[in-house]
Parts: sequence; C-alpha cells; structure tokens
Amino acid sequence: MADAAEVAVLLLNFRQPGLTRQCLADLVVVREPRTAVLVIDNGSGDDSVPELERAIAELSSDSTGPEIELLALPDNLGFAGGMNRGIEWAAERDLSYCVVLNNDVRLSAEVFRPLRDVLQNDPRVAAVAPTMLRADGRVWAEGGSTGFGPNALRLHRQGLPPRRPDHGPVAVDFLPCACVMFRTSDLRAVSGFDAGYFMYWEDVDLCARLRARGGRIVSLPWVRIEHRSGGSSGGGRSALRKYLMAAHALRYLRRHGNAKAWLGWFLFDVLLWPITLLTGPRAAFAKLAGTFAGIRGRAVGAADVERRLGGGA
Repeated sequence: MADAAEVAVLLLNFRQPGLTRQCLADLVVVREPRTAVLVIDNGSGDDSVPELERAIAELSSDSTGPEIELLALPDNLGFAGGMNRGIEWAAERDLSYCVVLNNDVRLSAEVFRPLRDVLQNDPRVAAVAPTMLRADGRVWAEGGSTGFGPNALRLHRQGLPPRRPDHGPVAVDFLPCACVMFRTSDLRAVSGFDAGYFMYWEDVDLCARLRARGGRIVSLPWVRIEHRSGGSSGGGRSALRKYLMAAHALRYLRRHGNAKAWLGWFLFDVLLWPITLLTGPRAAFAKLAGTFAGIRGRAVGAADVERRLGGGA
C-alpha cells in the first residue's frame, strides 16, 4: 500500500506530558516518510497517561497524520528498557525503520526523509542522526566518540556553530539517542538496547555493538533539530545524571574499553575527582557514589532515579 507506514517513531515520556505533546505536534506534520508513532509512558505514576490520551485523541483527528498509539508501562524500565518495548512493537508491525526519540526535541517536517534515504541507499550504515542544536543555534552534538577523557567520551563540536549545509556525512563512534534512525532488523539482530544501562550510556553501547557487526554510525550535518538536553534527569549537572554517567561508564569499559580508555577513566574520574567539587558538592558526591556503584557492578534501577530526583543521597 503506497501510504503504509515504514518508520516507527518511539517517543518516551517520563512525567513530562507537556513536552511529549509538543513533540507529537511536530510529528503529526511529517508526511514523508510515513510514520507510526508509539508514545511510551515509562511508569510515570502521575497524570501523564490521561493527559497523553487526550493529546493523542486531539492530534489523531487529522486523518492524514500518523497513527499514534500509547503504551502505558506499569513501571519505569529506564530509557533502554522502555525503548526495547518500542522496538518489539515496531517489529510486530513489520516497520522497516525505527526512530528513537526524546520528547525534548523540536523537529521539522522534513527531518526523517534524509535519514531514511541514507539507510535505504547504503547498507553499510547502521544508524544515522541529524546534528542536534541548542536553543541558541550552536551545536549540542554531532555524534560522539569514546576514548581518553572525562567519562571516557565526548560529544563532537559541542558549543560550536553548525557546519555548512553542504558538508557531507560524518562517521562517528556513537550517536546520542535523542533522535536516531535505525533499521529495525539491525536492532533486533543485536537484541536492542542493553537494559542494564537503564539510562545513559545505552546509546554508546548500542552503537559499539552495531559497529562490531560492521555497521557505520553516521551524523548528517545538513539535517538539524533542536535539543534541550537533560530534561528527565534534571539537567547536565544534576546529581542523577552524574550518578548514572559514572556508574555506567564502568559497565561500558568492562565490555568495550581498552587500556587507553581505562587510563583516561582513572585519571579524570578518580584522581581528578576532587575538582568536581567546584561544580557543587551534591553533584560531586553523586558522581563518587556512581563510581562506587560501577566498581561493585551494582545494577541501577528506578529506585535510584526516584531517590536522586527527590534529593536523596
């Protein structure tokens, strides 16, 4: 059927129905390629589900827009676990491509077409994403790389002006999963996200496993979205984000790290930890706690999120 959906858009909500509604409003104007949208409420436990039901009913009144469904999970499975449920949904509907999407992005009506075209025309590419801009128009991320440095990773061109629109594709180590398109078959081949990451580093690990299969990870500088990062965790310097990043850096390094990456972790995240006190003791001690959790191999879950979002230690 000519107008059948070919792209699954997986949109995760955790206690931010207003942001999710705004993102849905952007999605309903996307006409090419045809999409089917799954909103995944990740056990919010607030009024998110009824608010999202109302928003979906209102936005679905346009018969030319995408099919929108709501999956209300009883528990918070984390970003990785929630998205894995979405990948299963896409596979059951035989949708060829999956877009993993944060609700804190603003999209244009044309954003998915070039991503789909790359995957359709180049079987070597396993994941593709637009350049993600901050609200001020500067780059938040153009993909990223792992290796020697704080947290063992860095986002490319952060804070710089975007590249020229005629710049070609850029191969990277990983793509932050605020807006990334994959083939559904590739995601199934690597069993989706590793749910043990819960939140943060799951995208770095997924891209590492796709690269291990021979897939290329590509950023498209001429395709752009706006991304306001850190909404679910309280921002880039929040105690929750510091805890999760530190804990999961160890999980990643155990699976994929080399000597240089381990040396960088020991230098920047252990020996130089006292410097993080300058950014605030709460975030610094959360990072330290995350490091100890990672060293012990302790699994991070919803209880950790609740405790740290609520201001606990």
